[in-house]
Amino acid sequence: MGTRFDSTASSSSTRRHSVALDDSFSSQLTGSSYTLAVAARDRAVGLATTARDWLRPEWTAPTLESLTTVMFSPLAAHPVYRSETMVKAIQLAQQHQRTSSSSSSSSSSSTAHLVLHRSTPWPSSSVLLQAEIPESTSSLSLFQGFATTYPSLATTRASPRKNRQRRKKQPIQLDASTLADQPKSLKRIYAEREKKLRESDKLEMQMTSTSNEIRQIDMQIDELINKRKALETKWTKLEGKEQALQLKIEELTEKIMDETDDSTEGAKRAPHYQSEDESDEEYDFGECFKSLHGHGGAILCVDFDHAKGTLVSSSLDDTLRVWDLRNGRCCGQLEGHTNLVRCLQLDDTQRLLTGADDGTIKQWDLSNIMSSSSSLSVDEYSSFSEFSSAQASPSLTPSDGTSSSLNSYCLASFEGHQGEVTAIHADSSHLVSGSNDKTMKLWDLETQNCLLTMDVMWASQHSGTNTSSWSFDSLKMNIFEPSTDYIAALQFWNFALASGTMDGKLRMWDLRTGQTHRTLPGHKGAITALQFDEIHLVSGSADKTIRVWDLRTGSVFDTLTFAEPVSSLRFSQSKIISATTDIDVYNRTSFQHTKLGGHTGSVDSLQYRNNVLASGGKDKIVKLWAM
Repeated sequence: MGTRFDSTASSSSTRRHSVALDDSFSSQLTGSSYTLAVAARDRAVGLATTARDWLRPEWTAPTLESLTTVMFSPLAAHPVYRSETMVKAIQLAQQHQRTSSSSSSSSSSSTAHLVLHRSTPWPSSSVLLQAEIPESTSSLSLFQGFATTYPSLATTRASPRKNRQRRKKQPIQLDASTLADQPKSLKRIYAEREKKLRESDKLEMQMTSTSNEIRQIDMQIDELINKRKALETKWTKLEGKEQALQLKIEELTEKIMDETDDSTEGAKRAPHYQSEDESDEEYDFGECFKSLHGHGGAILCVDFDHAKGTLVSSSLDDTLRVWDLRNGRCCGQLEGHTNLVRCLQLDDTQRLLTGADDGTIKQWDLSNIMSSSSSLSVDEYSSFSEFSSAQASPSLTPSDGTSSSLNSYCLASFEGHQGEVTAIHADSSHLVSGSNDKTMKLWDLETQNCLLTMDVMWASQHSGTNTSSWSFDSLKMNIFEPSTDYIAALQFWNFALASGTMDGKLRMWDLRTGQTHRTLPGHKGAITALQFDEIHLVSGSADKTIRVWDLRTGSVFDTLTFAEPVSSLRFSQSKIISATTDIDVYNRTSFQHTKLGGHTGSVDSLQYRNNVLASGGKDKIVKLWAM
């Protein structure tokens, strides 16, 4: 009661002091300033009262502290007006009061302790942080003690509806021990469910990948459509330019024709052929549509420029004949070589190159021969029928009618070989020739100069090839005539030259250096014919085989075997045509062989151009075949 009285007296004195302050301030402050001053005064009075109560010796802080802890602890988040919480607070207050009354007997010692406690200063925060935390001696954890003190908070449960929703959202996870306790049917269901989940994930990944691919394809389609539109626009422009050029070409052609008519002054124009002449008559595959008779000996070599153009043939009768394929007649003979012509080449410009046993190579211009022969009468034409003899063939004369040697058609002569010229090949500016003197020469067609000489014997000795068993003289006595030539075949393109010799070797040469850089051994007999393109080289030999070589690897790609030696061959991407006793056509796609029967003797020479094949053999006849 004494404590309560002192508190009341102090409160009354505080009120009197506040009234005095009120009177002093009322005269000076008005309005909002007065309101703020009153609020500040009340706050100061409250702080002073709290400090005074704290310093009193009869302080009952434990009771208030316990009650405050129960009422306003952060753990007590539930409303303070609940009956359970209020009852607990009252019980704690009564218990503390009983403890205080039982200890009143030792008031003197307690008073001294309180005085000592009050006189001891409070430790600073830095000291408290550095102090060690004492070990707990309680057998209960913090959460267990909280659950015992506040059972209503610890046993709060969520609503059944929310629990059901949570169970549906969260997948059931079972460990191995729990799953082992389940029945077999439930295990099977769990395994099936896991399998389906994995399949679902896989399908989702596949669907995503497919969707990405579809988007990429759509982008590519759009890009291709744009490119197509651009190309169509470009095509339209080019088509317009082409039409304009065609009209200009037709005008120029008409002018040329008019000028030609004026210059010839009524003379007959030289016969010419066009591409549409090929479609005048259609023939079946392998059909012989023309035979040319007139030679008195076996045909050694043939070449032509067009199915309706010019053909040149050489024979053992020492004649070199020119044929008009459009009319199927012999135009005459070319005179100039003093011995047999073993090789020749005719190009689209009517330029003819011939190599003979006299060791020379001659260049001829046949563009005027057709105009010269066109002046012959109808009776003279009739004498050059399909069955005309060699003696009935006329000699070609100049257009003015004066008798003259046919050397007038010879433009140049290349001399330098010491043996028979057995193989030649030329392009627009250069010529390569092979001879039985075991050399090959590179010629300039414009200046007729020899630019390079390649010694095949020297190359064979330095490449390690043993040529002692390959005697040229012994091969002269061989019953197979195609093997009598030391260099029987050659072909070049740019700086690459391929040659075939009687030792059965194919050699690749570099025309810039004159050196051989590769040798392809494999044939057991003399090489008689060869031809190559960008990828393959096809060679025929007296060993009765044809070998197809891969130039990229130097290996044999395919081998064809025959009953007789191969004397000549030609090939394209779809077929290989070879000459033995008969003509064999090998289809490179279906791998089928077709025989062309018509010659009564063995075939020695073939030439293939624009689906037309020309052949000549020991029956002294030149035949043309539809391919």
